[in-house]
Amino acid sequence: MTLSVPSQAGTPTWSVTPQTGLQINSVAVSPDGSLTVAGTSAEFGSGQFYFYAYSADGSLLWQVPVTAANATQGVFWVAVSDNKTVAAAGGETAKDVGFLSIVDASNGTVLLSETQLPSRVNQLTFSADGTLLLADLQHQVLLYACVDGQWQQQDQLALPAPFSSYSAVLANDGSRVWVAGINYQSQPATGLVMQVPVSQQQFGTAVSYAQSSGVMRIVTTPDGQQAAVALHNGGCAFYQAAQTDAAVLSYQPSVSNLSVAYAVAIAAPKAGDIAIVVGANLNNSSGDATAPGGLLYRIDLLMSQTEIANYPQWQLQAGWSHNLQYAVNPGVTLDSLATKVTATDGKPDESQGGSDTKESPGNFYLLDACSGTPLWQYGTKLMNWPMALTPDAQAAVGGSDDGSLYYWDLRG
Repeated sequence: MTLSVPSQAGTPTWSVTPQTGLQINSVAVSPDGSLTVAGTSAEFGSGQFYFYAYSADGSLLWQVPVTAANATQGVFWVAVSDNKTVAAAGGETAKDVGFLSIVDASNGTVLLSETQLPSRVNQLTFSADGTLLLADLQHQVLLYACVDGQWQQQDQLALPAPFSSYSAVLANDGSRVWVAGINYQSQPATGLVMQVPVSQQQFGTAVSYAQSSGVMRIVTTPDGQQAAVALHNGGCAFYQAAQTDAAVLSYQPSVSNLSVAYAVAIAAPKAGDIAIVVGANLNNSSGDATAPGGLLYRIDLLMSQTEIANYPQWQLQAGWSHNLQYAVNPGVTLDSLATKVTATDGKPDESQGGSDTKESPGNFYLLDACSGTPLWQYGTKLMNWPMALTPDAQAAVGGSDDGSLYYWDLRG
């Protein structure tokens, strides 16, 4: 059932609950806002899970079963190409059994179905033209390509032990891959960043950077030349492809109770400027239920010199910060001009080690990315993980553990 409402600040233009009792862990939207995709999941349950597509007015365009009945977990990540030719959903059907489905985005016709991948699909990224797809599988990344009209796996790259990856991205132009790595065997967790050129649908030689803190999530500029990461210590770091020895800059807010950062977004609003927004959790040992659980903060990198040792030099400028009600989740995205930013929050009940279904309520947020001023906040009964903003900031979509997909028309 689709609910349509008048356009008001924070009130979704429409919402839909595809499968009652299930969750939505990932959403994606085309740059023009006309195509939204999402998949259903169950963190502690099983079922038959589906991949869905909706139009800008909330009409169902297609639905595709991506697992058999009695699968566990279901869809963890979805993606759609910028040109709206292909979409993909990935996740897991059992412990150490991952799946990937690539479909024709116009009608849902299945183009490739992988049902026996060695682990859960953690993240998917298409090239803008829909000819390449990157899949993160924790211990390796896979590159898929459309060859003579047929989708197939073209290359794979393993992470060095004992690192795992839960985030890897492909540049819009398909030229480069950035991989985030974390070593949980080290205390505190240490990290690894890998940049890998892509040529003729194959991985080139990887460049690796050691990171003193575990790397939770990674994002890149459209051309793949710069990348930003969210760190296990709540900070962030910035990399550029031309600099192969270390991170360019690192930053950690001076907050005493700062904890892990699960969210990061990057934009290049004009030549020589990079904007980065990070979402980090806050430790709250006081038991104060009104204490903020998350922190959203922005930094800017300004190009100070160029062609020094064959790569630009950057100056870091700390910007605003804003507290969120609960722990920040990965739904932090920026528009291309860094004028607006989305965020999501909510936290599972960890009193039983995170093994039960109890969790906090959650919120979807839209903020002015220049000042950090909240524009609106929309609450839900359960926590929210994904949210995505179109590059022109004209539409946003979000998914919730309450099982609903939400769409905001931000025009006017």
